[in-house]
Amino acid sequence: MNMEEMQIRQKVLAEFGEFVLRSDSLDEVLHEGCRLVAEALGADLAKVLEVEEGGRSALVKAGVGWKPGIVGTQRLHFAERSSETYALERQEPVVSRNIRDENRFEFADFLIDHGVVSLVNVPIFLPGDKPYGLLQVDSRKLRKFGDRDIQFLRTYATVLGPVIDRLHKVQSLQRALSTNERLMQELQHRVKNHISIVVGLVRARARQTGSDEARAELNTVAERIDTLRRVHEQLYRNGVPDQLPLRPFLSELVNGLCHLHEHEGGRIALKFDIADVDIAADVAVPLGLIANEFVTNSLKYAFGDNGGTISVTVQATDDRLHLCLHDNGRGLHPAPHAARAGSGTGLKLIEGLAEQLGGQLAWPEPEAGTTLCLDLSRGEA
Repeated sequence: MNMEEMQIRQKVLAEFGEFVLRSDSLDEVLHEGCRLVAEALGADLAKVLEVEEGGRSALVKAGVGWKPGIVGTQRLHFAERSSETYALERQEPVVSRNIRDENRFEFADFLIDHGVVSLVNVPIFLPGDKPYGLLQVDSRKLRKFGDRDIQFLRTYATVLGPVIDRLHKVQSLQRALSTNERLMQELQHRVKNHISIVVGLVRARARQTGSDEARAELNTVAERIDTLRRVHEQLYRNGVPDQLPLRPFLSELVNGLCHLHEHEGGRIALKFDIADVDIAADVAVPLGLIANEFVTNSLKYAFGDNGGTISVTVQATDDRLHLCLHDNGRGLHPAPHAARAGSGTGLKLIEGLAEQLGGQLAWPEPEAGTTLCLDLSRGEA
């Protein structure tokens, strides 16, 4: 081997090392490995054979120079007199200088169909000496693979083993992650559906009761439960189990409440100025319930037939949220926490939820209507 050939092989090993650090695709790595090894040896054909389960055959997992339909499809059976079987059993390279005159081994038809004359098999082992398969270089011309060729290929195969092992583990982790995400989405979907069933049952009971007071209380409970459904719907839609986008969550929640109560008064205008941020799911639930209580109370008691305006504003910093809910209706009674008729339970619930969030709750006194402000942490979103 001259100096130029040695430099080419050193360059190939370096390029392959850099490539495997950039790629998490086993197919890409094996294909590039075949391309580079063929380039380094000036060979017509190269391939990687992957031993299949049971150990009786190998798949042409990757390769260069082969006709369509070979790579990823062609299988080679480990016959008793195959050079591949011999190489794996002996755990050493096997060279066949001329397969047409070779008396030791039998060769697969597709090798002969491709005009292969000379070939070398080098076993690939994963850590722990577990056989993965073979690196095979083929030539359409009579060729003597020398000791330096064999040592280069053994070095290459030694590098391939741990790389393949790492990528197998990456693929297993990706499959596990994909399965967990799918199961989580299915769970969220089922929870959302179950909550919808509960909401439907509560509302059905409300329609059946003869007491106006009981009917109002049951409908209020249904709306609170429905807020939980909306949280899970957003989580399911977002595909992330522990966080959701705040803007669509609050805006859809308030719009839904307005639609539900549209028969109770005049036209309601909505104003939204909500930061485009994600929040933790365990923050979204109590925050949604607070918005539900305020907006429901406003829709029921703040406005007459002329309607009014409800505003939702959320400002965000890196770790804090500042929520302001406002209506321009009748306003609260002078006492700090005295409620409009029928809203006492709702205001107590708001206070309890704010305390649960560790937030600072305030009721500023606007010129008209009612304002609720809450400063709180965004949570681990």
